[in-house]
Amino acid sequence: MIQSFWRKCVFEKELNARLFSRKLKEPFKVKKIAILVDASIGIGSEFFLRLSKDFNIPEFQISLFLFGNGLMLESQYNQILKKKEVNYWSVFKGELLDFCKGDYDLIINYYNTTNILFSLVSIRTDHKLSVGFRGADHRVNDVVFDIDPTDKITFKKELIMYMKILNKI
Repeated sequence: MIQSFWRKCVFEKELNARLFSRKLKEPFKVKKIAILVDASIGIGSEFFLRLSKDFNIPEFQISLFLFGNGLMLESQYNQILKKKEVNYWSVFKGELLDFCKGDYDLIINYYNTTNILFSLVSIRTDHKLSVGFRGADHRVNDVVFDIDPTDKITFKKELIMYMKILNKI
């Protein structure tokens, strides 16, 4: 109980500091995408990898990271959050640290729950623009979709539309 409280305090403090220091970057086109996926939503990796065609980028420029443990999904994702990769001082290591250092143009936060660890990973990942869903911490995302994350078709349509409006594709 004390450990959970301590961890939450440390994570909140860093999250607030990083959000406060966030700045909008110069104009850019999306060439590299990071996607953080909540396993409980149940979306397979092939859906996200097909976004490469819509953004006209190679598939290897999309990095996927799975939160949670969905046994069916774990075989589809190379990078999965493991508790040992985050300590109580919010220090990342292993695959999580490598993922966060990726220098992405766009990060898609594919979860709709308020989870301090999800938010911390998202804000700590090097990116220029972030999109996500209502229900997640609104401070983390630049563009927020008010749709159900399981509605993949609407999400894809809306994402492409907004990226064209923002002149990112």
